[in-house]
Amino acid sequence: MQTIAICTLGCKLNQAEAEELKEKFEERGLKIVEPFQKADFYIIKACAVTQKAEKETRQLISRIKRMFPKTYLIVIGCFTSILRLDREFIGKVDKWIDNKNKEKTDKLILGQILKKKKGKDELKKRTRAFIKIQDGCRNYCSYCIVPYLRKEISNKPPQKIIQEIKNREKNGCQEIVLVGTNIGNYQIGKYDLKDLLREILDKTAIKRIRLTSFWPTLINPEFVKLIQNNPRICPHIHLSIQSASTEVLKKMNRPYSRQELEKIIKQLKQIKDINLTADIIVGFPGESEKDFQETYNFVKSSQFLKIHVFKFSARPGTKASLVEDEISDKIKKIRSNKLIKLGEKLSEKQRKIFINSTSEALIENKRSEYWQGYTPNYLKVFLRPVRSSSGSSLYKKSKGEAAFAALSDFKKENLRQTSDGVKSPQNLTNQIVKVKLVKFYQDGFMGKLISL
Repeated sequence: MQTIAICTLGCKLNQAEAEELKEKFEERGLKIVEPFQKADFYIIKACAVTQKAEKETRQLISRIKRMFPKTYLIVIGCFTSILRLDREFIGKVDKWIDNKNKEKTDKLILGQILKKKKGKDELKKRTRAFIKIQDGCRNYCSYCIVPYLRKEISNKPPQKIIQEIKNREKNGCQEIVLVGTNIGNYQIGKYDLKDLLREILDKTAIKRIRLTSFWPTLINPEFVKLIQNNPRICPHIHLSIQSASTEVLKKMNRPYSRQELEKIIKQLKQIKDINLTADIIVGFPGESEKDFQETYNFVKSSQFLKIHVFKFSARPGTKASLVEDEISDKIKKIRSNKLIKLGEKLSEKQRKIFINSTSEALIENKRSEYWQGYTPNYLKVFLRPVRSSSGSSLYKKSKGEAAFAALSDFKKENLRQTSDGVKSPQNLTNQIVKVKLVKFYQDGFMGKLISL
């Protein structure tokens, strides 16, 4: 059986497209292996949104070919012509496939090599599934290269989206994440994202529906009401804000002002237990100290759970790359550090609101001794079995269990233990459990398990 590995860089849309590719290849008889294992084919889902992302793509290409010189290497998606034409990669990359041709990736790669299997392999079980609903952007923000890499606008038909969600449901998936270049722009005729959400709520039983990044201007009272009235839609919104200086926003070609942002935040805060996260760019060409302070003050007053801070990096071919009023790296670093520190304080302040509250956490995995998962409003929760000072479980085993435990370490792992005093199965993966958020731990909470 031929093997293929897929390495994914960048956004959740890239992750969703990688999952779709895996399913197609499994249908055609390929075995999917983990990244950095030996494989006949290697696919890199590239990202070029920032200079750092393009650097990571370059490093990954070199690393894969160094490790596996005989593998057939394909680079797909968001890469610049500069990268593609770089002499360093001549002979390393066997095929480049841009976003225009990515829907035909499996045919372009495999051709007549692979024979389609009869029937479809069962989808690999996952706690959360990314569902791509939309692709492409024509907003042309002055700093952004994405419209040049994902220019073609496409919206997946709602019936296809519904079927994909039902397939994930059958395989035990508890949460779907709707992804796209800009999911708020999803529209087929008069049918938009709000209509799609209503249809998902009506025609599927998926427990959680999570949304990805939004343009602030796509938030309106009708959308807010839809989330308020439907607890299956997770009360967490990630806003692509970038700046809160009206002057900088104009230069970025972002069609909103600070005043409009303040109104949007106020609308969203009407949603019970809502948590907001945001992207911010510092050091955009021409950003004055006053402009930066306006953004700083806006972030401070907006009660974000988390902010993602990016130092501006010029992307060749964008309008912002031609502006000469560049901010020094030193000032970018100072402003970035200042916002990051503010973000950490705000995160702690926002999380304090939920101390000793109860919620439901979807457990995704176990790392070391902790089960880890997320609440609907994107609070990270850690759970672990409680043990006495001697190291034994607080749950007293029966004689039969004790004898069974002595047989082998493997059998010990399959015994029942306790999590904060509540008897529970050892394996909580992909279960939605009721928890009390007891205290801060790392970037989330230590939780007390109330019930399964």
